[in-house]
Amino acid sequence: MDAASSITLYLARRDAYAEFLSAADAESNVAWFRKDGRFSDGTEAVAAVDRAYAATRAAFNVIDVEGIGPVKEARTVLEQLAAMHRDGGVNPDWKDFKAARESFVVAANRYLKGMRGED
Repeated sequence: MDAASSITLYLARRDAYAEFLSAADAESNVAWFRKDGRFSDGTEAVAAVDRAYAATRAAFNVIDVEGIGPVKEARTVLEQLAAMHRDGGVNPDWKDFKAARESFVVAANRYLKGMRGED
């Protein structure tokens, strides 16, 4: 692979990881808003959860299709987000989500550094 292709691939992966994190953060905000009672009713809350989930899942799919990099860690983030929505979102576990998010960031950073030859 030539240098230009390597840079393009690096930037695409970096952007995919950042987009996934942004989507996960937005979905965790929906969980917070739900817990905080910021939706007018359960129907509005579920619709917001569904939209956020769709965005997070779409961002994950970009990472998942290659099957390399921090896929396992991204999947754990998805699992923790799903857990936050269980039981109507009345008891989201922020600690486990934040730990999974941090593990993803560390793994993505390590993978990207490896792409730059900094491992």
